[in-house]
Amino acid sequence: MPAPLDIDVLRTFHTIVRLGQFRAASLQLNRSPSAVSSQIRRLEEQTGGRLFERDNQAVTLTPLGRRVLLETAELLQAHDRILAGLTGQPVVGEVRLGVAEDYAARLLKAVFPRLQGEHPGIVLEVLTGNSGQLRRWLGQGLLDLALLVGPPRTDRADGQLFGHTQPVWVAGPGLQLSPDASVPLALHGEGCSYRELGIDLLIRQGRRWHAVVTSAASSALEAAVELGQAVAITDRARMTPPMRELTPEEGFVQLPVHELRLASPPGERSPACASLAGLIAEDFRL
Repeated sequence: MPAPLDIDVLRTFHTIVRLGQFRAASLQLNRSPSAVSSQIRRLEEQTGGRLFERDNQAVTLTPLGRRVLLETAELLQAHDRILAGLTGQPVVGEVRLGVAEDYAARLLKAVFPRLQGEHPGIVLEVLTGNSGQLRRWLGQGLLDLALLVGPPRTDRADGQLFGHTQPVWVAGPGLQLSPDASVPLALHGEGCSYRELGIDLLIRQGRRWHAVVTSAASSALEAAVELGQAVAITDRARMTPPMRELTPEEGFVQLPVHELRLASPPGERSPACASLAGLIAEDFRL
């Protein structure tokens, strides 16, 4: 039977990934550089290969290193969450959460009361944007967590999968379109997966289109649809009573199911991020 993974060694590995240097990790962990290197050698022996490519300035992950990072992140988070619960240690820290404007109100209503009640030491800042913007902000270090919506992925590189949503074409009750008419669209800004999906499908069908409203605010798009001025893509669960779902018979093909993923920068999440992620996975449902 293979030897079990050592939580302490995994924490050292994730710290190196987060800081980008062995030396910086040794200072943060209060260990000697030789002790840090020894721990990584042990982990490499267990996993069967090199985890880092090194130069004088920084380290980068090998393909095996990226796999170990993804496969062990949830293990560390679960360990810290369980330990904090058993020892009664309060979780404290700041979390910058990015979420699409469409989901922000619903997520906060579902999660915020429990966060305040169970983890009053966590300070939450919420930033809204589309999935493209949220991914950029993650890469720039401006976010600790981001709720992303996108087409299904075959890997885990885009975060923790915790739900699905069904996008649909919608219009107001009075809007009728002939097949050769230009489709009036209500669109989110650049980077929105639904915007890119809708435009791409219409172009592939050879259908003309024009933008009626472009806005980051869902309320503006919904108003244009409900008034019969535009077609849009929204989640089926977000359809309002004036909206009707457009059908393939009307020239609007069925759209693929999309995934909801909770993403974070590479490396181990802080206890505050892990606690918030756990609440989102438990309580937020479309």
